Amino acid sequence: MNARKIAGIVVACAMVVGASAAPVHGKKVSKVPAWGGEDSPIRPGSSLGGYCTFNFVFYTPGTATKAPKAYIGTAGHCTDKIGEETELPGVGVIGKVVYDSDLVTGEYKGVDFSLIELDPKLISKTNPTVLGWGGPTRSATVEDFAVGDQVDVHGYGLVLGQNDVTRSRHGVLFSWTEKEYQADMPAVNGDSGSPLIHHETGAALGIISRYGFTVPPSTDMGPLMTWIFEALDAEGFDVRLATVPAK
Repeated sequence: MNARKIAGIVVACAMVVGASAAPVHGKKVSKVPAWGGEDSPIRPGSSLGGYCTFNFVFYTPGTATKAPKAYIGTAGHCTDKIGEETELPGVGVIGKVVYDSDLVTGEYKGVDFSLIELDPKLISKTNPTVLGWGGPTRSATVEDFAVGDQVDVHGYGLVLGQNDVTRSRHGVLFSWTEKEYQADMPAVNGDSGSPLIHHETGAALGIISRYGFTVPPSTDMGPLMTWIFEALDAEGFDVRLATVPAK
């Protein structure tokens, strides 16, 4: 083989190597899901079918190569197993349970929170704004609280939650720890899982879990958002609260 032919092969090989080494620029991936508008049916405060209520919307940020994931929460006692399909009346199956605190051991078993990963095709039908109240502007901390603060709820409790006008209600915060709140409000069976908004700040306070049969007694008590996030983090879920601008 002559020198000219060898040189030609070397040049051709170099061109092929150079082509394969060139960076490939794919479609830019958003870090935050593309939420739907105000008419979106999947919302904090929407119903699981009359027996429980969905709370806040969450997401895992996207990366350069992976699209963001979206989630919605409810109470742990409203779901039974990981992989369980969850339905929204009028929409059908919206996602599957990926976390249920009732199924873990240790200190977070009592959090009473379930996380449902939403079908990616339904993100455009999801809006993070709490029905009836607006928010959450951020996640609340105990430093935000004062005895007597108004607590807003939107849920599907028996009798009260069966009417559009009375689904949005409010109560009064009167006690809390680093993990849980106690409040007096008109929330009953069917409101389980409902989102709670700290009225003064618009922040996500926690969720409806159970009646407060403790000392002192209260009509409702449940986990604060800080405890919910601790529980999720302990199981490896790097999720963030989907927020809306303060009005």
